[in-house]
Amino acid sequence: MKYVVYQASRRGGRPVNEDRVAYAYTSDALFMVVADGMGGHNHGQVASQMLVQTMVSLFQARAIPRLPNLQGFLLDGIYAAHDAINEYALRKGLKDPPRTTCVAAVVQRGTACWAHVGDSRLYHFDKRSLVERTRDHSAVQQLVEEGLLDEDQISLHPDRNKLYNSVGGYALPDIEISELVPLKEGDVLLLCSDGVWGEIKDREMLATLRAYPLDRAIRHMLDHAEFRGGRNCDNLSMVAMRYGEERFDEGELVLGDDFGLDGFTTQLRQLTPQDRDSVRDMDIDQAVAEIHAALAKYGLDKPTA
Repeated sequence: MKYVVYQASRRGGRPVNEDRVAYAYTSDALFMVVADGMGGHNHGQVASQMLVQTMVSLFQARAIPRLPNLQGFLLDGIYAAHDAINEYALRKGLKDPPRTTCVAAVVQRGTACWAHVGDSRLYHFDKRSLVERTRDHSAVQQLVEEGLLDEDQISLHPDRNKLYNSVGGYALPDIEISELVPLKEGDVLLLCSDGVWGEIKDREMLATLRAYPLDRAIRHMLDHAEFRGGRNCDNLSMVAMRYGEERFDEGELVLGDDFGLDGFTTQLRQLTPQDRDSVRDMDIDQAVAEIHAALAKYGLDKPTA
């Protein structure tokens, strides 16, 4: 399986970065995830961190080197993260559990599958057009579907951040999951937080992806989104993969066909000093214990035949 993958995250104009982004891979499978901690709830960055770590841990347990069930993996991972976040809140005595959005995708044997909760998005582009994007779980998305708002007005609407679905909280997340989607040479899967898509339109994403190698394309999009967002720019996070041969200079890109791994490798976004300060009260050891407990609760910490 040949592909290139690249990720990046920026704090923007916010005091801390509540986004978390990661990818993990074996020789036969690739996993990507973006989580955006919900700032209206305490410890949003804790929720996003726990979600990413939970799903990466599950990928490491199951992808040996392939996942036996793509949709099952995504559902199990998000539900396990939900349990881990709520257990953390209970043990810390928090009045309201922290919450996060998420969008996650797996690619294996030329087939992709993705799932999301909230308004972090996945875009599927081919060489010429937008093939599909996820549907936001938000009040303004409902207005669009009812014909009361244009798609291009979502990012400008005052209720844009009102979500009715999250990971963490008193209600189970309503996970929207795709069918298995075959990928063609040159297809791109792009996952991002709302800080990106709120400033960059899908046609601009497509034009940038067609013009530049993946790493440069992502940096250009983040530059423009950060500039347009101004002093109060939201956190910005993206991870993307281009399936097949990269038709540009390779630069710093990771080439999927060069892994040759029997195990797995993971790339987590490194925390900045500001981010470390924001999660200092998290009790890292306890949070990790909650993650492993959530996986073990349903036997998800063991490889699946």
